Amino acid sequence: MTARTPERGETASPADDRPAGSRQVRRRLTFGVAGDLADLPAALSPWQRAYEAWRTAGIGWGHGAPPRDRATEPAAPASRNAIRATAPPPEPEPPHKKKRKRRTPKPRQTTANPKPLSPTEPAPHNERTARPAESAAPAAKPGKAEPPSPTPADPPTGSASREEGTARPAEGAATASEAGTAGGAAATGADVEEAESKPAADSGGRRAGKRPAKGRKSGSVVVAASAAVKSDVARPDAGEADVAESGVAVPGEPGAGKPDVVEPGAGAAGVGVAGENGRGGGRRTVGLRGVVAGAAGLVLVAGGALFVVDHGDGKPEKPRVPAAVPAGAMFAADPAATVDGLVQDLAVVAASGRTVVAAGTEGDGTPGRERVRFLVSADGGRAWRVAKVRGADGSEPPAGERPRLVAAGTGSWVALGQASGGTVVWLSDGGATWTRHLDASAFKPGDQVNALAATAHGYVAVGAAGGRAVVWSTADGRAWQRIDGLQAGITGLDRLAASGNVLVTHGTFSRKVTRKKGKKKVTRTVRGDGLWRSADGGRTWTAVNVPQAQGSYGSTNGLVAGPGGFATVREGQRTTGRKKHRRTTRHGVLFTSADGLKWQAKGQFSVPGYAGVERFGGSPAGLGVLVKGAKGQRTMLRSADGRVWQPSGTVAGPVVSSGLAVAAGGAVMVAGHQGGDAYLSGVNLAAVPGAVHIERTIRSLAAGPGRAVAVGSTNGGAAIWSSPDGRTWQRGRFPAAAGVLSDVAFGKQGWLAVGRASGPRSTALAMTSQDGTVWQRAPMPAAPPAAVASGPAGYVAVGGGAAWRSTDLRTWKRATVNGNLTDVVATATGYAAVGGRDGKPAVWTSPDGAAWTQTTAVPPSPGPLAQVAARGNVLVTAGTDANLLVSADAGRTWAQRSPAGARQVTALAATPKAFVAAVTTAQGDAAVFGSADGAAWSRVPARGLGGRGDQRLTAMAPAGGTVLGTGTGVRDGEETPLLWRAPAPVPASSAGPRTD
Repeated sequence: MTARTPERGETASPADDRPAGSRQVRRRLTFGVAGDLADLPAALSPWQRAYEAWRTAGIGWGHGAPPRDRATEPAAPASRNAIRATAPPPEPEPPHKKKRKRRTPKPRQTTANPKPLSPTEPAPHNERTARPAESAAPAAKPGKAEPPSPTPADPPTGSASREEGTARPAEGAATASEAGTAGGAAATGADVEEAESKPAADSGGRRAGKRPAKGRKSGSVVVAASAAVKSDVARPDAGEADVAESGVAVPGEPGAGKPDVVEPGAGAAGVGVAGENGRGGGRRTVGLRGVVAGAAGLVLVAGGALFVVDHGDGKPEKPRVPAAVPAGAMFAADPAATVDGLVQDLAVVAASGRTVVAAGTEGDGTPGRERVRFLVSADGGRAWRVAKVRGADGSEPPAGERPRLVAAGTGSWVALGQASGGTVVWLSDGGATWTRHLDASAFKPGDQVNALAATAHGYVAVGAAGGRAVVWSTADGRAWQRIDGLQAGITGLDRLAASGNVLVTHGTFSRKVTRKKGKKKVTRTVRGDGLWRSADGGRTWTAVNVPQAQGSYGSTNGLVAGPGGFATVREGQRTTGRKKHRRTTRHGVLFTSADGLKWQAKGQFSVPGYAGVERFGGSPAGLGVLVKGAKGQRTMLRSADGRVWQPSGTVAGPVVSSGLAVAAGGAVMVAGHQGGDAYLSGVNLAAVPGAVHIERTIRSLAAGPGRAVAVGSTNGGAAIWSSPDGRTWQRGRFPAAAGVLSDVAFGKQGWLAVGRASGPRSTALAMTSQDGTVWQRAPMPAAPPAAVASGPAGYVAVGGGAAWRSTDLRTWKRATVNGNLTDVVATATGYAAVGGRDGKPAVWTSPDGAAWTQTTAVPPSPGPLAQVAARGNVLVTAGTDANLLVSADAGRTWAQRSPAGARQVTALAATPKAFVAAVTTAQGDAAVFGSADGAAWSRVPARGLGGRGDQRLTAMAPAGGTVLGTGTGVRDGEETPLLWRAPAPVPASSAGPRTD
């Protein structure tokens, strides 16, 4: 018989009965995309080239025997680097209602026991096994279905669910026993179009009615493309399965090298063949999820590049967008660890009645990475919980902010703190939820805000700026007013208390004093401290004096508004006996004032071996003091009237205190930190849900034969995870080591991970492995390396002003480099390293890792470069801003590029076909961009990287035909690892739509 081309042979119908552009799709598949496949010889005939294009797209041929010179070609072996995913388990066949009988024609006699095909070999066309599209049944008409009567010659077939109704399978489609493989007699693009473009009719001319779509049997032959797209879009939170069902064939995934295997009833629609004898029977339906034909466009992966073929309407259907998913359970922490590995601190504690608030930070110890922490108790400090913290728009507050002051007014709370940009304000109604306030214009970047108090009409803060005292005031914590130019000579204010509308503050001053010395006058500057009082909200101040009494001496310590007014303390001493019996004891002296103007001594306090006051605090509920005693013991004392003092507990020696508060009922609480842990007296913070988290950071990713490896740290120690498929991750077996691993690479001698070991002296940490799962310590130069790469001359590690090279992972040769190297990558002709020199960006190249040359003409950047990726001799590098530096000639010349809307580049990777960059955007979200050459960048669709919370990808690596990305997502102040896994992208704009 005469062979059909893909654009011929369809049932004749009026042009307006078809979806617009359907002929163009088949024509571009046949004559457009076929010409772009890199491995097709030019000598192939158009028929052979069309066949290869259809086969690459995963669409069954079904138009005659395949070309003779290609039919017996063996399937391409799977790549060793392919990271494969297990096919989903079959779903049970859904029950169906009883069907009414109707007459159906008998099919033609088929050949018995046909020879099964290999998974990569298309089924030959056979008049007995697959009829041409002219004999295919038209699509179902909306209305009630009238299914055929099952007969021995015509067994029932499954139904394909689609939005408009249920399409009846093509009558002459081959059974799975005859095809059984990818592309074997599958429904063609023309079949799909015919099923969508006009109603179906049986051989007797009756039209099939509409039937509710309840799922698919294993015998489905034609599945509407619109149903496939709708199935994907309808599940935005599918989690890790998003990558497998992304609608793009991924090398190393189901659908790469062989069509995807879709179980009966699977959510992703595919173009497949009927099950054996047309029944469910557990037979799988074979199809390619990534093929979407007929409605708007077709997406396929050819040679590792992503192409989008437009139908002419300019709006191609998109594949399922891969999503970043929480990966805390995948990247497990150290199960044997006894520490959390994070640095916590509670800087302040304050009380208002029975409500107590403590505030501080938690982070990994890196300045600028701290996260805000607020704890609240509603019962006087007995039970605690973590307060919620939000940005003004409900988003996650940024890292690097540190609350230091807290005060409670009438039904509201205000907190002040510091960040890299200056002062930060938080507001709360009752202490349980805090909102970051955006308008802090009254505070300047160089301001030092030292104290905060609530008045009868709002809040007042005091501090210093430029050697002068400054006061800020507000009625509600939102609109602040700045008061400069206070009394001459006051250099700064550091304590503040408010009682009603009266304020008392403590600060420092300097003044010039001229005295006569003989016949000359000598002028000198006198510095000291004192108290000032204000009755007008801090606009004017008057100096006040606290007299010495009851053996007191020196300056005042602490300042609070306690029972009956203001209170402060001084050190005091008493001497008794004479001569040999003379003895001096020390104690504390409390001074009080009802109005802040007139002060007097109220009482004394002491403990055995008294050695001084460490903290003093209070509220209208009472006063509290932390005093040092014999042998370093520290005791908390409390008093309701300032005269009688009682012990209220002790504080361990290693604790560094930072605040003290007294709640209603007299409970005294001290806040601070003990080593790297936060401290709150009498509270086990580890038992407060969400108060203490575990350090877990993934710093680098790499892929080798059949395995991906991630390195970083957990619980303050080095950590390694590995995965055979990029989805399931397990901790590697490695010797425990305090420190962090910063980079990992695979080479001829196996895996190498490098980093820094913790200790009194920072040293290099290196581990090696043959399989990526079992690791051992390895010798490494003394200086800690920052990055490692494997290239033509072996392994190269860089860090600081040096580079090291090794060919056997046992001996290393050091090379000195003039600069600070932060990252290294292998190129087509050697290696390239990036970093900084004299505070400017710098790039070095080397043919062998031993001799390094700094390149010239690197465009200016705000600081040193942090990362680099390479494809051949094309280099792309980035620093701490949104700019990418690109060199197409191994570093000789450079150009500056920036992805649209990017604020900072956080990760770089190079796949065999493109560069990939992860960025944070101006909107505060994360995004992924791809580029074929590093010059033009297009955004890659990625879900799970925007919206509420702070998400970012910080490490990426190619793995077979996929890209793996890891990073962090922050929710309610807790950082959780993220995993993003997607097909290796080439932006559609790089390929460009073809036109006829």
